[in-house]
Amino acid sequence: MKTILPKVFLVKIIALAAIFIFLDAVYARDKIYIYSGAGVADAVKAVITSYKKVSPDTGFVTVFASAGDHARQIESGADADVFISADIIWVKYLDDKKLVEKGTAGIFASNELVIVASPNAKNRFKSPEKLLEALGDSNLAMGEPRSVPAGRYGREALAYHKVWDGISGGGKIAYYSDVRKVLNAVETSQCDYGIVYKTDAMISSRVKIVYTFSGKSHSPIEFYVCVIKGKNNTGTAAFMKYLKSGDVKRILKQYGFTVK
Repeated sequence: MKTILPKVFLVKIIALAAIFIFLDAVYARDKIYIYSGAGVADAVKAVITSYKKVSPDTGFVTVFASAGDHARQIESGADADVFISADIIWVKYLDDKKLVEKGTAGIFASNELVIVASPNAKNRFKSPEKLLEALGDSNLAMGEPRSVPAGRYGREALAYHKVWDGISGGGKIAYYSDVRKVLNAVETSQCDYGIVYKTDAMISSRVKIVYTFSGKSHSPIEFYVCVIKGKNNTGTAAFMKYLKSGDVKRILKQYGFTVK
């Protein structure tokens, strides 16, 4: 004999199932996915630690790589909520493809560009004009200019000092996929010299800053942050608001960034 459930009971079961599905979706997305340039990784981690003190239930997933790689991943459907880029170019790239929430893009922090020397570097120099000579048998480590903002700034700065053609044309550059890999190459003496952000050099005890480029030698180094299209929910909006707080500004200054 078949047992037939009353229609009212069936309706209740369906309603409860719908609620559980909805809640499961909400909790599954109770994390903010941050795609950030490697050059600001430590500061972003510190900001997240600080934010969790005021919003302990908010979870985060962070992915650090070059801005160009991230932009292309987001274009291909990567599940990013917040994008932090070391220049405006890749934010504009995504905005042109209608992938940035309107009104969310802004400057996160500013930085400086430096040349660092490895522990084994023997040839010292006082200006970039002497860099090629100082390299000797070694190479200059820097980010790939087409996808790594620090690499693009480095190319601009070396061109400003009229040494780009000699160094790049002479095959004296070792390119890396993000600025932290550049720093590691110099720390481990794979290359005697490298071009990184000042903030990267500050976190390393193994490299020495031998030259700081003037701001007029390259485009302004400004880190931009934006929300990806369709991801401007309550949690993301609250985090973006926190990025403008005094707490975050203090953290960024501690890591060597300039903030307004």
